[in-house]
Amino acid sequence: QKRRYDWDQVRIDMIQTGDSVAGLIASNLSSLPPTSQRVLQILSCFGRQTDIPLFRILEKFQKGIISSLEIFIEKGILERGGPIVIFTHDLIQQEAYESMSLAERQRLHLEIGQFLGSMASIDCSPAFDQLQLNDQAFFAGRSMTSSLISLACDQINSAGPESISDHGEGQIKRKFAEWNLSAGQKSSHQSNFRAALYYFSKGIAFLGNDCWLLTGTQLCLELHEGAVFASFALGEYDNVTRYAEKMTGNVSLTETLQVHQVVLMSLSASGKHEKCISKGIELLRLLDFDIALSPTKESVMIAMQSTDSIASQYSVDHIMHLCELDVDDTVKS
Repeated sequence: QKRRYDWDQVRIDMIQTGDSVAGLIASNLSSLPPTSQRVLQILSCFGRQTDIPLFRILEKFQKGIISSLEIFIEKGILERGGPIVIFTHDLIQQEAYESMSLAERQRLHLEIGQFLGSMASIDCSPAFDQLQLNDQAFFAGRSMTSSLISLACDQINSAGPESISDHGEGQIKRKFAEWNLSAGQKSSHQSNFRAALYYFSKGIAFLGNDCWLLTGTQLCLELHEGAVFASFALGEYDNVTRYAEKMTGNVSLTETLQVHQVVLMSLSASGKHEKCISKGIELLRLLDFDIALSPTKESVMIAMQSTDSIASQYSVDHIMHLCELDVDDTVKS
C-alpha cells in the first residue's frame, strides 16, 4: 500500500557488523599458537557446537581442550550456551575446519572416531565406566554408551571408507560397520529412523559391494535388514525394495521372511496392489504352497470351505492369542 520498500537499518547494521567481526576473528586464527589451532580444528570436526561433557572426554584425546575453553570465549571465538559450546559464527568454524587439507580432515575425523569408539567401551576401554557415571544425566535419559557410539560413527563416517588404506583395512572396515550397526539399532530403539537409516547405510558402505563374500552373511544381513525396516518406517518404499533385493540370493528364505513381509506391506502402502499380490504368490510358492494364478470359482469355494472347516475348530479368543509362528517351520508360515 505504501508503494515503497521499508527496511530496519539498525538490524542491517548489526548483521553486517557481526559478519565483519567474525571475518576478522576467522582471519586471525592462524596467528594463534599451534596447540590452540589444533584444539579449534578438533572442535570444528563436530560442526558449530559441541556438548560440554564431551570436552572432558576429548581432553584425553588432546590435552589443553578444557583449559582453552575460557580463552576462546574471551577472544570471541566460542560462546557458552547452556550445556553446549558454540562457535560464535559459522565463518569461524569454517575457517578452523578448512585450515586443514582434505587428507588432514579425513585423518582427524578418523582419529577422533576411533578414540570415541574405544571410550564407548566398544573396545572395552577401562576408562569408560567412570565417564558414564559422571555424564549420564546430561544425555537426557539416553545411555552415555549410545551417545558416544553415535558420535564415533559420525566422525568415522565423515572420514569415509576411502580414508582407510592401512594394512588390515578389511578388519578395520568390518569393525566400523559393526559400530554403525550398533548405532543404527540404538537409533531404531529410540524411534529415530532417519538416523538409523543413515548408520545402516554407512555400515553397508564400509563393507563394500562384496560384503556377502568377504565378511560373512550375518553382519550384512543385519545391516540390510535394519535399512529395510528403517526405510519402511520413513515411508521410503523404493529404498525398502532396493535394500531387500540386495539380500536376494545371499541369505536363506527363512532368514528373510520378515523382510519379505515388509516389502509386501510397502508395495501395498504405495498402491502397487497387483505387484503386491504377485510377489505374495511368488513367496508362498517358494514356501511350497501351490497357489493358482487364475483360480476358478469352484477352487475358491473349495478353499473357503476348507478354511471355514479348520477355523470352526477354534474359538475367536484362541485365534486372537495364537503364539508367534516359527519362521523355520514353513508349513506354519
